[in-house]
Amino acid sequence: MPKKPLSLQKTADRALCPVPTANVMHMKVHEIARWMRGAGVTETLTPQQATAWKVDPRNAPEWFTDLLAENASCAAEREYRERQADLEYEHRMLNLTEKVTKRLLAGAKHFRNPDAELIAQDMALRASKELCRAHTEACGKIIPELLSDLDIAALRWAGIDPHDHSTWIVHRGDCAA
Repeated sequence: MPKKPLSLQKTADRALCPVPTANVMHMKVHEIARWMRGAGVTETLTPQQATAWKVDPRNAPEWFTDLLAENASCAAEREYRERQADLEYEHRMLNLTEKVTKRLLAGAKHFRNPDAELIAQDMALRASKELCRAHTEACGKIIPELLSDLDIAALRWAGIDPHDHSTWIVHRGDCAA
């Protein structure tokens, strides 16, 4: 299947700023070409010029340094937004974890929110591991004082009875079950 021909705009953009030059600058061809047109530049920007101007912006034309500043500003804003989104997600998960903890301790049986369900499953798995650590010499016999109230609540939510070995989902390596 033959390649689709480039539009006139893309051809004009690539005449001002070839793809290798855009790659050197880590930017899109059309963005660089737009800045070049805005400054009245009609000559092709070479990769060597772009590299030299990036290394020493004092020798670069004003449009080029403005372009670099705009690109750095956009990158900083993008990084800030991503970081904010990450922090908001972490905050949401911490709040949800607190709610799940309270509901498990209150005896909740179901969670409508899939994230809450996942958090409860994670708590139950961790509690199952603690259950194996809280046993005596024989797997299946536990010391209840070694489990927290949250561990017991999470196990109960998952249908695991700490005193009924047949309901356990995690076992010791030497367990016959």
